[in-house]
Amino acid sequence: MSVSNISRSLEIRLTEQEAKICEVLDAVSKRYEEKEGKKVQLRIAGGWVRDKLLGLICHDLDIGIDTMMGYDFALLVNDYIESIGHEKRSIAKIATNPEKSKHLETATMVVLGMPLDFVNLRSEVYDDASRIPSEITFGTPSEDAHRRDFTINALLYNIHTRTVEDFTERGLDDLKQGLVRTPLEPFETFWEDPLRVMRCIRFAARFNFKIVDEAKAAILDPRIKQALKTKISKERIGAELDKMIDDGAGRSTAIQLLHDLSLYDVVFAPPEVDGTAKGTTAVQGDARDVEDAFKLVWIMEWLLKINLSTVESADLEKRIFQAEVDLGQESLLSQTRGSPLTTHLYPVVTSAPSPHVVQIISKDEPFPEKLGTRNLILAGMLYPFRDMTAVVNKKHMSAGSWILRYGLKGKNLDIDIVTKLMESIEPVRRVVNAVTQNPAMDEEGVQRERAEMGTVIRDIGFVQVIGKKWPCAFLLALGVDLIPRFDALRTGTLDEETKTMIAAYNEFLCKAAAYHIDHCFAWKYLVDGKELTKMLNIRPGPKVTDYLRVVMNWQLRHPRLSKEECQAWILDHPDLFT
Repeated sequence: MSVSNISRSLEIRLTEQEAKICEVLDAVSKRYEEKEGKKVQLRIAGGWVRDKLLGLICHDLDIGIDTMMGYDFALLVNDYIESIGHEKRSIAKIATNPEKSKHLETATMVVLGMPLDFVNLRSEVYDDASRIPSEITFGTPSEDAHRRDFTINALLYNIHTRTVEDFTERGLDDLKQGLVRTPLEPFETFWEDPLRVMRCIRFAARFNFKIVDEAKAAILDPRIKQALKTKISKERIGAELDKMIDDGAGRSTAIQLLHDLSLYDVVFAPPEVDGTAKGTTAVQGDARDVEDAFKLVWIMEWLLKINLSTVESADLEKRIFQAEVDLGQESLLSQTRGSPLTTHLYPVVTSAPSPHVVQIISKDEPFPEKLGTRNLILAGMLYPFRDMTAVVNKKHMSAGSWILRYGLKGKNLDIDIVTKLMESIEPVRRVVNAVTQNPAMDEEGVQRERAEMGTVIRDIGFVQVIGKKWPCAFLLALGVDLIPRFDALRTGTLDEETKTMIAAYNEFLCKAAAYHIDHCFAWKYLVDGKELTKMLNIRPGPKVTDYLRVVMNWQLRHPRLSKEECQAWILDHPDLFT
């Protein structure tokens, strides 16, 4: 169930910085006309107009020029800002790169503290063999608007008149009604550039807009599906998927649309022998229901919103607009935010390391929480492949890893994190169940419990790219446990059994903090491998790794004891190291 969130009055309110930039650009245009006797009209094009009309903050300004190349106009801007007392700025000329949807030369420079892209308005002609335009010419504002992907992206803002121009005559209405529609006939639009299919789904998911029936029919045409497979590189499809995930809203909607439009198996093409990856000699297991991906991602979106910080909430408000609010998620959030059930359901460790334990000093992680949450969503999208594996160059790998590496050409960072998160689902479920079903009753029980918990935490967090993001694995496992209860959750119902499930995971994370083992993934061995081999008078080898696990088990049981006490224990228990 959802409720409309679209304001009927759409207007652009410029910030002080944006207003000054428009004044400068207007002055440059007038100065050029006075000197050369020629007019040049400037319009802000693309997503900035759409986002500003929706009340969102956007710093991506594309300046469309009707009679001049972008670089030439950027030179005029530099001359003008120097004339009014500002320093000239460097201008970057970005050449055409059709394979990355850069069909025109673009000039980029910073004006009054904001980066601007200058590009001429254009008209395009495509041939049947490629998504790359065979001819590009200067175009009128109307031609430029009609060659764009969707009417909501075809709106222009006239810098001179300070008005929004809707040359398709549908963009403003579609924005008000929450519709994604192509300016021209949809089959033609998608055939010219099949990547627009992915963009269509991304915008519909991001804003919770509806794709019009004609566009849906075109996307469902087998020829468009085949064109997306054969004419678009895997890297470009992967890049659009990244944008869907990083937009911060509607990830579950994106999965549902991919499924409904028969594109899930195109984006997440499963492993095949002699297929994408050379050396794939066997594929085992089958993919499960795609609906599981939608359900899990929807649940993850809710869980990740429970404990948003003030800064994160403000950031989301600046970046996200949704035409309709999901009442089910809103109801769940009202019941779980600030609840004792969810005090520790964070995707990243929030406490400081214990001063009593020596830590491995690691480099600061950039955006650790964002990196974890995006891969949580990605793991959820790949969940239907959990029982599927492939053999590549005689090595077994999960289907999810195969799809990320060979099907989407993903980053190694994402592949490593998603692989570990997926591998950890069952171990996490087991340890949470063990802690819940057999709670520690005495000091020996506390030591045992601390060691069991810490071992799982270290197994997840010891992977360098995960570290303090190890709680993501517990959120993912909780999400998996909640899949059978999805229908009730979708309506905002939180029954006692569901509360018990959530409480079990929250209790584990709470205990990890209380036991001071939430940073144990970075603990140093009190006795390292070199010292251990010397103490035990053994040769270095694979078994030393197993012996170090025994040492760490002892450390987890006795986190406040010293290195000397650990050494004495090792010497007193030689039978554990044979």
